[in-house]
Amino acid sequence: MFDFDPATVRPEELDRIIRQADRSLRDLTDAMGRLGEVTGEGETAGGMVRAAVDGEGRIQDLRFDPRVMRQDSESLAEAVVDAVRAAQEDARRKTADVLGSVLDEPPGEASHPGSTDRATATDRAMDIDRSRRRLEAIQDSFLDSMEGRLADLERFRSRSG
Repeated sequence: MFDFDPATVRPEELDRIIRQADRSLRDLTDAMGRLGEVTGEGETAGGMVRAAVDGEGRIQDLRFDPRVMRQDSESLAEAVVDAVRAAQEDARRKTADVLGSVLDEPPGEASHPGSTDRATATDRAMDIDRSRRRLEAIQDSFLDSMEGRLADLERFRSRSG
């Protein structure tokens, strides 16, 4: 991404390289912030059961329209499970889109390869967790690399006056 030899960089290229590094770091930091804000929403039973989850699929809110209480307990339980699953899928899609924006993948294609609608909630949660770890590793690697390169560039800049 930023392969160059500081000794051979022309002064006019130096500012461009630093701007590119700053932009990449801002994009990565922005994506990490957006991941923390991801929520998913789902509803079933004609909107009578609504669920909201955080980016990791944990339930944050569960709402019932009073009319849903007329259903038998099995139907109500099924509606709750379906609403939560829909919310988790929504959060997974949003997380994949955020990760895809950083990894230059089209929206909806940053999900686990070969995933299908039959994938379990556990598989999806593991996929999101792997994606988060991958993004964090990319960020750590990028920061380590940029610290050294920016130090080299600053030394070069100070020598070239």
